[in-house]
Amino acid sequence: MSPRFKVGVIEEDTNYRHELVLNISRHTDLSVCLHTATTAAAQSFMQQQPHLLLLGMSATSQQRVEDIQLLKSLQPAMLLVVMTPDEDPHVIQKAFDKGADGYLLKTDLFHNITRKLVHMLEYDQPVVSQQLFRYMLYRNKPEKSVHPTNLTKKEKEITDLVLEGLPYKTIAANLHLSLNTIQYHMKNIFFKLGIKTKAELFRMFYQ
Repeated sequence: MSPRFKVGVIEEDTNYRHELVLNISRHTDLSVCLHTATTAAAQSFMQQQPHLLLLGMSATSQQRVEDIQLLKSLQPAMLLVVMTPDEDPHVIQKAFDKGADGYLLKTDLFHNITRKLVHMLEYDQPVVSQQLFRYMLYRNKPEKSVHPTNLTKKEKEITDLVLEGLPYKTIAANLHLSLNTIQYHMKNIFFKLGIKTKAELFRMFYQ
């Protein structure tokens, strides 16, 4: 069976890139359609139409954040996940402002990275490391609620649980509702917020 999802990798660290590509390729649902060291080189490979692109960054490659919009414009349907060696709140915020769909730390285990990528591709849920998720949830939460007044009490409750990173099945179990009911509520929530995906919901909350 052919892999379901194509992944691209842009990473300056040759050793890390090779290890990452090797581990991604081992997953039955993933294949690597491009891997290179620079954004400029990656542009010529965009005809491969990756479903997801990993954009590696170092402490001295802040320009990569500016490349996010360019890469997304070349492949609008592509998900883009930024990877850095450490937790930098400024870079996190700026990456999401520029349109990143996820953010991971390079220190995470490879098998955890691939698992999170598959989850993101399957469920369209933004992927972040646990450290970064805690930062975003507890230190970057806006003072005012993102919920418009036209959301019902139940819709607000479901939205909060989604923003905590819980999958629909878990939310359904926690609220003693069926999965179909949760999906129905999410369609109404998306319509009222004027969005189409969980990634957009997370960006509304964290920006």
